[in-house]
Amino acid sequence: MADQHLKLSRRQIGVGLTAIAVLVVGYFCWQAVTASRALTNARHDANMVQKQIQAGDFTGASRSLDALRSDTHTAHSRTGGPLWDITKHIPYVGRNIGAVQTVARVLDTATSINAPIALQLSHSLDQGAFRPVNGKIDLAEVTKLTPEVQKAASSIDQAGDDLDTIRSGRLLFPFNDLVGDLQDQVDEARSAANATASAFDLLPQMLGADGPRTYLLMIQNPAELRSTGGLPGSLAILHADNGRLTMGWQGSAGDINPSTNGFPSPVVALPKETLDEYGQTPATDFRDLNFSPDFSQDAQIARAMVKRRLGVSVDGVVSVDPVALGYMMIGTGPIAVGNNITLTAATVAPTLLNETYKNIQNATAQDTFFESVARKIFDAVMGGQGNQQQAVRGLGTATSQHRVLIWSSRADEESRFAGTAVGGTLQGKTGSRPQVGLFINDSTAGKMDYYLQYRSSVSAVDCRDHGAQDLHAVVSLGSNVPKDFSSLGPFILGSGEFTKQGDIAFNLRLYAPAGGEVTGLTVDGTEQTITADPDHGRTIAFLPITLTPGQRMTVTADITTAKNQSGDGVLDFTPGLLPVANGTKIASACD
Repeated sequence: MADQHLKLSRRQIGVGLTAIAVLVVGYFCWQAVTASRALTNARHDANMVQKQIQAGDFTGASRSLDALRSDTHTAHSRTGGPLWDITKHIPYVGRNIGAVQTVARVLDTATSINAPIALQLSHSLDQGAFRPVNGKIDLAEVTKLTPEVQKAASSIDQAGDDLDTIRSGRLLFPFNDLVGDLQDQVDEARSAANATASAFDLLPQMLGADGPRTYLLMIQNPAELRSTGGLPGSLAILHADNGRLTMGWQGSAGDINPSTNGFPSPVVALPKETLDEYGQTPATDFRDLNFSPDFSQDAQIARAMVKRRLGVSVDGVVSVDPVALGYMMIGTGPIAVGNNITLTAATVAPTLLNETYKNIQNATAQDTFFESVARKIFDAVMGGQGNQQQAVRGLGTATSQHRVLIWSSRADEESRFAGTAVGGTLQGKTGSRPQVGLFINDSTAGKMDYYLQYRSSVSAVDCRDHGAQDLHAVVSLGSNVPKDFSSLGPFILGSGEFTKQGDIAFNLRLYAPAGGEVTGLTVDGTEQTITADPDHGRTIAFLPITLTPGQRMTVTADITTAKNQSGDGVLDFTPGLLPVANGTKIASACD
């Protein structure tokens, strides 16, 4: 009888444990389903907030934000506690559970801290808080919002660090895609938030709150590519005084060069590596000062040349291109520039980079037109024309594509720009994050790069011992030059002295990460000789390329990083005509 009771007790215990297990699993599943539903609703609410902000419905956006915060808080609370903390240590499956926990926590923090600040900024923009009045920006408004902007940037930085701990490629479907997309979005948001925080912090002093400032404005021309974007053709001197920004002298690279061939000797002493790679031309010819992809170095050359020719000591250099102007004109709206020509966001780049060279067959007249356009756009922006929120959003898009670059002669300010989207510095050692650069310099001496289409990508394919990675780069190139190109004229085609008319010729330089090297290089599958020139502690593979009209070409490169570069990498490249994000992430192949 005792044995029967013991057996019954064991059976009861087993049934009880099974029931408990079922309840635990059921509770876990309920939490998971609830969290999943909350995250799905959060995505809908986030899209609604964005649409309402763009429509100027800030009351509706505030209500949608409340719903969004409720959803992300639910997801966070449902994925917390000891049960989730235990299950995330289960082999294989656990990493997915841990990823869901991290995502829910990050989104909850973002919607409670970042989203309200973003809504406040958008509302301030919509109300015209930063709209220039008679060419003057209210710096007090900028100062008032700076602490909140910095708080948001710090929060998104932490969110990015948290998400960087997740290897999305090792997650199960669909978590891999969802987490990977979120990581990309947060990376973009982090870059934008840090740039915005720096701008708010530095803007008052850079706009003359502590005394007048003078800047050189360069408009780069990607129809004739240089490493940082294009030939620095149209120029202007900007004056800033207590928030008021005015445009003074205007001219071109030819106005700075004392002769056709530039300065008789270098205006600055170039580093030996720069001399070995690019010669002394960057320091003697304003048109070629940005052969090097290091904008901070290029800007200092420009400053020295302007001082030599104009007697003006600039406090900094600001660079944009016509594509960036087009993004800003989404906000300003159409701008009349004379001679029955009205430019729009869609037409400003084609007009400045191509049509002008077809229709005006005189270099001086071309420069006059470019100067007129620059002043008209400047006046529209500083006059507060159009939708300010769209103009600022366009500026943000241009910045993400590395079409807006800033250098300051003040070391404390320049240190804030270094490593950001607007800094344009060619970095050497970057810790565990390998950096790859793909840069183009035109050698046609025309405006043929308007017809050059290219895309580049880099992926990590293997993780080696000691934290080194194998990377694979692909550059797809194509010429859209029409078959009957004779009507394009010599300003576009070039004289034919450097390459046959109709062809697009340029030099492609592939910068390996610091301490790394390019181990393989092909053009359409054919192996190429690999150079290994040094610059800023990085080795360069040099490849001259010529494309005939309509030709397509694929360049591939195999790259190894240095040891202890196991983190996510970064790809920077010369911004061309295609509207693609720059400074893109290379997902690590290491755990």
